[in-house]
Amino acid sequence: MAKNDTKKSPSKAASAKAITVTIKFLPDSNGGHHHIVIEDIDDKHVSVGLTTHKRKGKGKKSGKNYTLSKSPLNDGKESYMRRQGTVKPKKSYQGAKKGKMTEKDYRQAKVYGDKAKAKYLSPKGKKK
Repeated sequence: MAKNDTKKSPSKAASAKAITVTIKFLPDSNGGHHHIVIEDIDDKHVSVGLTTHKRKGKGKKSGKNYTLSKSPLNDGKESYMRRQGTVKPKKSYQGAKKGKMTEKDYRQAKVYGDKAKAKYLSPKGKKK
């Protein structure tokens, strides 16, 4: 039975495999924050914002941000990912860095990125 237990351990380690991502700063009216670039489409980036805030707003009823297993910036802070992706021109972003995310967190970022693509890049008549 000891052999079966040792076989299970590597699968857990494989699921925690780190994926290298590109992180860029996106300025906005409140100063801005870092974004994980999910995909490039023509002259635009599909990205998901990072934050250190658990909730989107200040009230108790405001939406929750997705909790990341580990900060992609490797700064030791508790990090969260905004639940709505962004599609902006590449020239809007500043300074590229490399970071690491777990597979689980990256899969969730892809889901948010795909929703943003559907919303911002679909023909105008099909927006929800």
